[in-house]
Amino acid sequence: MPRNTGGNRGDVRQSALWGSGNRGGEFRSNALWGKGGRGLVTSVVALALAMPLAASAGSGSGPNSGPGSGNGGGYVSNQLKQQGKSHPNDLVSVIVQMDASVTGDDAKKAENEMRKLGRRFGIINGFAGEIRGQDLEKLERIKGLVVTEDAPTRLQGLVPIVTSTVTAVASSNSTQLWTAESGVNKLWGGPKAATIAVVDSGVDASRADFTGRVKAQVSFVSSGKANGAGDGRGHGTFVAGIAAGNAAGYAGAAPSSDIVSLDVMDDSGSGKTSDVIAAAEWIYQNKAAYNIRVANFSLHTAAVNHFWLDPLNVAVTKLWTSGVVVVAASGNYGKADGPSGVNYAPGSNPFVITVGATDLGGTAGIGNDTVASWSAYGRTPDGFMKPEICAPGRYMVGPIAAGSTLAAQKADKLLSNGYIELSGTSFAAPVIAGIAAQALARHPEWTPDQLKGALMRKARPVLKAGPLTCGVGQVNAVQTVLSTATAPNPSAALGRFLKPAADGTMVFDAVSWSDVSWSDVSWDAVSWSDVSWSDVSWDAVSWSDVSWTDVSWSDVSWSDVSWEDNAESEPTLDGDGYELTPTEQLAAASDPDLAVPLP
Repeated sequence: MPRNTGGNRGDVRQSALWGSGNRGGEFRSNALWGKGGRGLVTSVVALALAMPLAASAGSGSGPNSGPGSGNGGGYVSNQLKQQGKSHPNDLVSVIVQMDASVTGDDAKKAENEMRKLGRRFGIINGFAGEIRGQDLEKLERIKGLVVTEDAPTRLQGLVPIVTSTVTAVASSNSTQLWTAESGVNKLWGGPKAATIAVVDSGVDASRADFTGRVKAQVSFVSSGKANGAGDGRGHGTFVAGIAAGNAAGYAGAAPSSDIVSLDVMDDSGSGKTSDVIAAAEWIYQNKAAYNIRVANFSLHTAAVNHFWLDPLNVAVTKLWTSGVVVVAASGNYGKADGPSGVNYAPGSNPFVITVGATDLGGTAGIGNDTVASWSAYGRTPDGFMKPEICAPGRYMVGPIAAGSTLAAQKADKLLSNGYIELSGTSFAAPVIAGIAAQALARHPEWTPDQLKGALMRKARPVLKAGPLTCGVGQVNAVQTVLSTATAPNPSAALGRFLKPAADGTMVFDAVSWSDVSWSDVSWDAVSWSDVSWSDVSWDAVSWSDVSWTDVSWSDVSWSDVSWEDNAESEPTLDGDGYELTPTEQLAAASDPDLAVPLP
């Protein structure tokens, strides 16, 4: 059954983004995509998406409250304020960000309010720590601070033993349908792909899938809960296998890529946001040493924040502008009857490549492809449309770490050879991560924005999916990677809001973003006129019928917990996923859309 956008023409969306003041009654388009017209991004008013710029729910949650806003103080999330009032003597785990206006004395004052000081983060110019609830108001008095929660999570599950009987191969091959329908199998054997950082639960480097290619393993788990060596959860090993595995019959998208395993989730599959930020900072500091060009985040926080205030989104923006392609899962909280929104970092970041999941329907042709019902799509809390693109994510088969808790919880989906069948946008994201690594091996000069543009330009339609449920469509790896056409920049409209940081990289200018007069913004500056949207009919997209996710900023859960992204209660297909039969292999090989482009 096709999904649809739902909603009614003229639906009103209330969001803390729009603040208050004299902008009432203005209209704002999506900042990245606008409305088609193939090859054109139209202006703000032309979209006619009614969004009154009303005051946000609660103090401190609008764009004009926060660092540099002139409100006389810092920003503390409403949830933290409520906790401080309800439990003034309890310790609360927080992440504190500081903008350039914070003096050394004020930074020291903020640190001194902590009962326990945790990690410091250069990537977000901040730190983590624990503070008494009643002392949060002291931080709010310090201008230039952004304070959000950083909460620990729970442990669950028992562990069986699973061993692998599959061996590594010199020449990549796969029995899985997704490798043929996406076209990644035509990229195998090319130049060595770039290194992929897998920010997840770790990677079992002993498996034949990764022999000799896991170049670093670093754990950032700080919860104090069980976290087995390698990959006690099992999720990261599966993700790495889809991105870059190379065992007989189970090659991933980029089987020549080296892997850096950054463990941020304990054996229950969850962790602190500060741990994920620490991993992002490690990538930023070590990307040159390991040739890290791609970072995969098949996880999301449980906090709803503006992207320029959210500490994880700030960190991944820094990675993006420093040359690292960030790939994030859209989430598995989608609804079959309309948009769910994409509410959580890092998938809610407008720069990064956010990936939804397609269901291939068991055949190599795209005629029966659809989007998985649980694949999240829709507006972010700040109005950006997500995901940009989809990739296969249902009934995927990949490696599972021996003795992992995921293997125990999903025992009905285990294969006898140490592999497992799983579904989720978690497993669509690494398909894109691997394709990105393949593209950068052939186009090392591409920026993350150009790589994103190349993926979007060459996307194929998802014929049984509703408009925008898969962004511009599903990935075409061979056309994306081997095309010689100039890749467009889908983030060009946001370029005016980037400014140089002290270290020479670019950071998002939240003050300019908050203060801009939206009626004066010409989103037409993003020119898609040189893009051949041969497979995507933008004219068919009715933006005014998009059902906006109404975010009530006073009622959301602000717990900054990062969760792995894994579709729950997904029925087992047959244990072997969507297999590549000889018939389907021939069909994919003869598909003209998957033909190697001429020079």
